[in-house]
Amino acid sequence: MKKIKYLDIDRDTNVYVVGDIHGCYSLLIHKLQELKFNFNKDILIGVGDLVDRGSENELCADLINQHWFTTVKGNHEDFCVQGFSNNYIARCHVASNNGGDWFYDLDDHKQEQLANQFSQLPILLEVNYCNRKFGFVHADLPIHDWNILKENINNKINDRDIEELCLWTRDIVYRQNINIKNIHNVFLGHTVLPKITQVGNCTFLDTGAVFYSKKDTNHLSIINLRDYI
Repeated sequence: MKKIKYLDIDRDTNVYVVGDIHGCYSLLIHKLQELKFNFNKDILIGVGDLVDRGSENELCADLINQHWFTTVKGNHEDFCVQGFSNNYIARCHVASNNGGDWFYDLDDHKQEQLANQFSQLPILLEVNYCNRKFGFVHADLPIHDWNILKENINNKINDRDIEELCLWTRDIVYRQNINIKNIHNVFLGHTVLPKITQVGNCTFLDTGAVFYSKKDTNHLSIINLRDYI
């Protein structure tokens, strides 16, 4: 697995970023239609957690095969990867607050297929767009310099893998301000917030769509990257 992915996107392309989808495929498509998203020309970037808790998980998992979509790995994708071969993690994954039952209801071949696909998702995504460099990571930035974080993605901090911290912790979201060096803006999810929240040059996009009416697109946050240039 390549833990860092790089994309150069033409300035004429419309680029959107979506918060945690969590199995709400129909809601996502409805929201994209509201935004007049062009499935032939536009790009949608996810901040992880495509699956679990919602009811359309296989459809959401298949987003990673669509030419118009790309994403970083979330902790719920990692639940699938780890839970496939680890019974203890599988038991945690199916807990009611995690919503992973759907995965273990699949046959072994399909579980393995999805686990393998999810294992290939990057931890960090770097996008060059309109002469700006944007970063994407699911949960947190344990190192506050994008370049140094990239250099150390395979290392540890206080005996914890930096990759794990990027998927699970919540340090930055509770800061009053933060500046991640060597990146214009970073987009994250993971922590459910009442609205899109800006902390320094970090934008948190998980506004808890899965916990609301599946017809209410207001709680599935999608931004246009042009607004952050």
